[in-house]
Amino acid sequence: MKQIIFIHPAELHPHENISMDAARRILETIEREGQFTRPVLIDTKTKVILDGHHRWWAGRELGCVRLPCWGVDYLTDDHIIVQSRRPGVEVTKESVIEMGLSGNAYPLKTTRHLYNMPAFPEPIPLERLMHVSP
Repeated sequence: MKQIIFIHPAELHPHENISMDAARRILETIEREGQFTRPVLIDTKTKVILDGHHRWWAGRELGCVRLPCWGVDYLTDDHIIVQSRRPGVEVTKESVIEMGLSGNAYPLKTTRHLYNMPAFPEPIPLERLMHVSP
């Protein structure tokens, strides 16, 4: 199942560390533009972040109570491929999920996910992500 879902940042599980410089730049862009233009890619079942760790961090720092996420069935979706960016470090879909659920994280830029996400229908205003809708 692939769909945009809204999830509280605390419910998401990162599997990889982030660059604080890149995360701050993304935070500044989101804050300046006042909107999210791309969702965080997650495994729907486990809520492990597959792509968008920096957007997740920025949303959390901005006080968002929900983030736009593109939910996929990661382990069974053959259209999503994971590759290692580090020589000698093998990664699999299973190891990504295991890492995310363990509370640990791979070093920055260990994994690369290849996938096609449909275009975001429209940017989501930051103010919509700061409050719980009725």
